[in-house]
Amino acid sequence: MRKKQDKPHILITGAASGIGAACARKLASQNNRLYLHTGNNHQALEGLAEDLQKQHATEIHCFTADFTQQAEVKHFIDQLKSEAGYIDQLVLNAGYADKGGFESLTTSTLNKALAVMTQTPAQLIQAFFEDIKQSPCGRIISISSFVNKSSGLNDSFFTMTAAAKGGLEGLTLDAARQFKNGPATANIISPGYTRKDGKKSAFTDHQWAELATRLPLQRLVEPEEVAALVQFLLSDAAAMITGQNLVIDSGLSLK
Repeated sequence: MRKKQDKPHILITGAASGIGAACARKLASQNNRLYLHTGNNHQALEGLAEDLQKQHATEIHCFTADFTQQAEVKHFIDQLKSEAGYIDQLVLNAGYADKGGFESLTTSTLNKALAVMTQTPAQLIQAFFEDIKQSPCGRIISISSFVNKSSGLNDSFFTMTAAAKGGLEGLTLDAARQFKNGPATANIISPGYTRKDGKKSAFTDHQWAELATRLPLQRLVEPEEVAALVQFLLSDAAAMITGQNLVIDSGLSLK
């Protein structure tokens, strides 16, 4: 039986950059036991883990798995069960923005988005559901997006991403319902336009700067600000928050 004072085992998907890496930095400072995943940026993930271990002496395990490949997903889950034993807290962050509306939708692009942002998260929730449900600090946090709620400030559509993130939100809310009669919680965070720290982006630098000026709070969301909300929701202080979709968007939803 795990005790409340035991170090939580935390899995963060999509942890090599952006919000996922910011979450790893926040949570490493609390001396948690971290299990970090990336789809293909293994070098960046290993570099992040090395830096965090030097700073905090935190136990960190790194995994690379392409969520569009079922054989890799199965191997990833098997590895986690072998190395971690159990998972207390699950941060489902892996994803990407696929810019385009129905005119660009194909079976291939839709299936890829669903595999990364809906199907594999469902498998991870299923694989560790009982661990999380029975944990004294059990948590699921899913990182969604504004794109399944709004076309944003410039009528840019992200149809494939919106569909996949909608599925992720549904899974998370149903997990919250199925956690009844126990301490585990499940919540969603929906960021707005968030500053990127990698080369891949749906917009040019000029477009990002222009978007920031049109937001009510006049700037982009920082990955560290989303990570701070993740950190809070994983904590004991957030024990009474479950089944919620928290928006952090520099006022975008007020437009």
